[in-house]
Amino acid sequence: MASSIYGRVGGVIDGLSIHCATGPNFIRGRIGGDVFGADLDLHVDAPGGTVTGRMGGAIIGRSVDVRYGAGSIYGRVGGAVDGNDLSLSGTERISGRCGGAIIGFDCDLKLDGMEMTGRLGGAIIGKSVAISISTDLPPILSALVAVLTYYHYLVNTRNRGSGGSSGRGK
Repeated sequence: MASSIYGRVGGVIDGLSIHCATGPNFIRGRIGGDVFGADLDLHVDAPGGTVTGRMGGAIIGRSVDVRYGAGSIYGRVGGAVDGNDLSLSGTERISGRCGGAIIGFDCDLKLDGMEMTGRLGGAIIGKSVAISISTDLPPILSALVAVLTYYHYLVNTRNRGSGGSSGRGK
């Protein structure tokens, strides 16, 4: 039976939407919104404890390669060169980090029934999380989708510059 992960990372005005269908072996949908968002296509191998796939397209996108078990998930988002490590743990309160000690963000999420709320990033520079979780998959995989949504936002805002020169030309 298929269910879904849906909700927002961030508020009503500056938030990012999540609309993903889930099954025992997949997570598919859209994260981040219609315009600046990305497609999410993940394969879940429950017996092997792995989640692999892509967010974004085949050319302009990022790989996802993580392992999960009883209340923990770890692995890599974005590949060997231009990627980040990911480590989350917990069952009712899921915490962890995506990225390194300097460039990265914290995860602090709380599970209440079928709802997950909390914060990604810091208290000042970060976004709130309010999502409904999948009934087909462990809650930590719904947390993964929220983290991937915020990760996608950070990568795209970091890469979106004016491209202009500052200062005077002579």
